[in-house]
Amino acid sequence: MTLNTRTSLLYTTVILCIAACAGSPSAHTRIFISARVGSSAVLPCALRNMSCQSPHVEWRKYTETMFERRGGELYQGEGYKDREDVPEDHLLKGDCSLELKNVRPEDAGVYESFLLVGGKNKLSLPKSVFIQSVELSVEETPEEDVSDRIAVADDAGVNCHYPQIIALSILSSSLFHLF
Repeated sequence: MTLNTRTSLLYTTVILCIAACAGSPSAHTRIFISARVGSSAVLPCALRNMSCQSPHVEWRKYTETMFERRGGELYQGEGYKDREDVPEDHLLKGDCSLELKNVRPEDAGVYESFLLVGGKNKLSLPKSVFIQSVELSVEETPEEDVSDRIAVADDAGVNCHYPQIIALSILSSSLFHLF
């Protein structure tokens, strides 16, 4: 096999690995979380390149706002009172993960987090910047003492458990066969 053929094969392999698990750069990644009834769940969320001192974060389930926090001010949607929070000290560090206590069957669904930017005066509305999509499934039957499971999928529904490990395995396998 010639050097050009090896290089071409290597590039093709890398591109396929990225496409298979990461999706396109514009595709939204969804995280899948599973929790038992009565337990607690953490819906992950992280702010990147945080430039504001008092971030304003919002969590929606489908189109309904069910949680909002800006500094010490917070809103909890009906049915979620005293069961959900994004702790202020976590938010100031860029962690906008939603902590949901006493999970109920009706909590199952797709949650999306947004950073609200601007809108500090009454004439302008804040702009919603999408952060993360999390799908929560709720198991009504107890299971063995196993940690909540997390998987990542792209919009096409391709599940990738530990995508970095899969990509590295394919890449190393390809490199092994080249030499």
